[in-house]
Amino acid sequence: MNEFKKPFVAYTPGEEGLDLVRFDPESGEMRDVKNGESEGVLVPGFVDIHIHGAYGIDMMTADKEEYDDLLEQLSQDGYERLLPTTVTASAEDVKRFIRNLPSHPMIGGFHLEGPFISPQFPGAQPQEFIIDPESAGPEWDEILNHPKLKIVTLAPEVPGALSLIKFLTKRKVVVSMGHTNATYEEAKLAHDAGMLHSTHTFNAMRGLHHREAGALGAAMTLTPFRAELIYDRIHVSPEAALLLIQARLVDGQVVGVSDSTMASGLEPGTKLTMWGLDCVVGEGDVRLQSNSSLAGSAVTLSSVFENLTEDFGVEVAADCCCYAPREALGMKSHPKVWNLVEEETGALIQTFKVD
Repeated sequence: MNEFKKPFVAYTPGEEGLDLVRFDPESGEMRDVKNGESEGVLVPGFVDIHIHGAYGIDMMTADKEEYDDLLEQLSQDGYERLLPTTVTASAEDVKRFIRNLPSHPMIGGFHLEGPFISPQFPGAQPQEFIIDPESAGPEWDEILNHPKLKIVTLAPEVPGALSLIKFLTKRKVVVSMGHTNATYEEAKLAHDAGMLHSTHTFNAMRGLHHREAGALGAAMTLTPFRAELIYDRIHVSPEAALLLIQARLVDGQVVGVSDSTMASGLEPGTKLTMWGLDCVVGEGDVRLQSNSSLAGSAVTLSSVFENLTEDFGVEVAADCCCYAPREALGMKSHPKVWNLVEEETGALIQTFKVD
């Protein structure tokens, strides 16, 4: 039950800072006011374009009942929309994942991460299923032509990548550079072909060198461009995140993502098998038992929003987790979910669903 049943006063991000508005939680209507005591900051519902699961549920294998449970919990976390995201797998497993996607207003399609990635930067992706587009058989045609496909993460330097980028761009699918050893020049060629996005920037990609700016340098300087950021303060340090945010302030956007896995919401020390790999949940992270490499994250986007708010301000957090991902998905309708959050911490006070 809503704590705030009647219109109340709150701040909301505007063009020149935080604007004071009166918000009706039943209709979603808001109007500017000049004075009043704010209850918090209103932002659109969180939109997560890169999420593998949470609360012990993996989207690669989830059935209808598990999806119902997961979406309910994410709704309570302030989510409005999300893209269930694959891992590198066989075409058969990906097709099964697609068949299991429920028709639900929170699900905006799916994000194909792999298998067209660099074996030099696999991260926690199952390496036995990595292939390049040039070698992909006809079993992948149904997936790459699927109407629910919204984003594809690939390495732009692998054989056949440029042709696939052009094909996907014509279909209005977002092509994202990730798990890549691309040089700056290779990334620029892919950008010219239509690649306008990078997956979990900094992580699993060729880094920045002063004589060869690499994939990371491309993610920071190409324009137009959107760069994902997992801001759990483990994948990327506050100082590195600041560099990316400042680099993209003028030309481009930073998109906050969770990269959440089934480990999110589980107790530290929990051991689990994820994507055929043995993992262990830590304090806010999940790692491979074999080499302690990060295996996705153990936070949802609500935690990313809180971290961004505490370190860079609520307006930056709102841009990264609410506005930029909406634009990336072409969401032009008014938000159906509004979150009231604390101005200093970003902590969720209440979620409102409106018609």
